[in-house]
Amino acid sequence: MKNTNAFKATDYALVDLHLHLDGSLTPDDIVHMAAMEGVEVPQNPDELRQNLTCPDHCESLNSYLKCFRLAGSTMQSHETIAYAMESLVKRIDSQGIIYAEIRYAPQKHLRKGLTQDEVVRASLQGLEKGMANSRNGIKANIILSCMRGETNDALNTETVRLAKKYLGQGVCGTDLAGAEALYPTSKYRELFAIARDLGLPFTIHAGEADGVKSMQLAIEYGARRIGHGIRAYNDPTTKELLKQRDICLECCPTSNMQTKALEEVTTLSQYPLQQFLNDGVAICINTDNMTVSDTTVANELQKLHEAGILTATQAETMVLNAINHAFITDAEKAELKNLSK
Repeated sequence: MKNTNAFKATDYALVDLHLHLDGSLTPDDIVHMAAMEGVEVPQNPDELRQNLTCPDHCESLNSYLKCFRLAGSTMQSHETIAYAMESLVKRIDSQGIIYAEIRYAPQKHLRKGLTQDEVVRASLQGLEKGMANSRNGIKANIILSCMRGETNDALNTETVRLAKKYLGQGVCGTDLAGAEALYPTSKYRELFAIARDLGLPFTIHAGEADGVKSMQLAIEYGARRIGHGIRAYNDPTTKELLKQRDICLECCPTSNMQTKALEEVTTLSQYPLQQFLNDGVAICINTDNMTVSDTTVANELQKLHEAGILTATQAETMVLNAINHAFITDAEKAELKNLSK
């Protein structure tokens, strides 16, 4: 891993542990899949991009999530799901990503009669093909996300059991995503008790649209990582819990700025990266949604450095944090560390 005075994020072998499939498809992907699905999408490139990308006036996470609707409508068959996964894997390979954990919710792709199991198998086919056809030999796994909601408990339980069924076969864990403030983490205690009993690694979106209590529950449930977790920056109790249990925060700076995760942070230079690093909390930098947030991992690191809140040494540390907290074996971690030198 290069470490020069002139910081250049593309010099680093990069890792993305928090990458949503449906929020990271390009407009060209959407047009191609829409034709396969027989659904209509805007033909004007500017209009299409506006539908897929977070607007400047985004007010909250709930507003941000609206950008996923169009992508979801074009991923309802085996062919389009496999295509989407393959396309994303090949694209991030070209960006210098050496390892990624790509997440999506199988229950969101059942509109045309697929079962969750069939959805997962389609995504695994795309994953395998994407890695096989990558130029730089990227490694990637899939995280199957459960969704916060009112009437989908049975679907979430099925997702967890499918993650266990395909664990080690391209699936590496499970997650909980969605409208955190509307459906609090406390509602999912039993779900993650099942995941824990199955020995299934999991991360939980928490501390993004809700407070540190959401994070503390995620820690209590047994989460190995926390998606975002940004609201703990000024909470010593939660940070101490994270340190004691070696739980890594999957930070997504551009996304956090767009969703107004911290009302008091209005510029990237105020993003509380240093508060976590100085207090010894393991964090890593991720995209969240490459298309919705119009970013890449390299772009995130570069912007943080230019904002004066990230050094080259810290960037290297966070890449290693990501590798150390990935849902993979120690042997696989050692291989990635050799690639990152």
